[in-house]
Amino acid sequence: MFSGYSGERLILTLWVGSLWAIGYLAVPMAFATLELQVAGAYAGKLFYAVNILGVVSAVILLISRLFVFGLAHFHRYWRSWMLLLMLAISLAFIGFIQPEMQALKAQGEQNAARFGDWHKLSENLYLLLSLFGLMLVLTTDKRAEAGGES
Repeated sequence: MFSGYSGERLILTLWVGSLWAIGYLAVPMAFATLELQVAGAYAGKLFYAVNILGVVSAVILLISRLFVFGLAHFHRYWRSWMLLLMLAISLAFIGFIQPEMQALKAQGEQNAARFGDWHKLSENLYLLLSLFGLMLVLTTDKRAEAGGES
């Protein structure tokens, strides 16, 4: 039988594994083997999908944490704050960064420098998201595991 802790681990592994597989394996392989325009369009779709998965995963995990710890104790755990931060980054990708990059790409060469700036921001935020996720997968919140509230 799955415990809440096992369920959290499963969802985190799915989310973070997809971040790493898409961002550091599938997309680089696409750019290595496909034409630039095709690879870019494919990468955009993959990143959109992984960010949707991230939002769904974060919402499930945060709601679960609210049920386990209650609103009064939710804020005491660093993992809750990390999940909120990762949710915010994923929402920023979906709601602002990716649409802005698509618009700049559609406008063509005159906005290549701005697209490059957004792309660099996107790369850095994706790296942070990947590292934050890895940190959640590799660590635990000992107080939450023990059932304590100190």
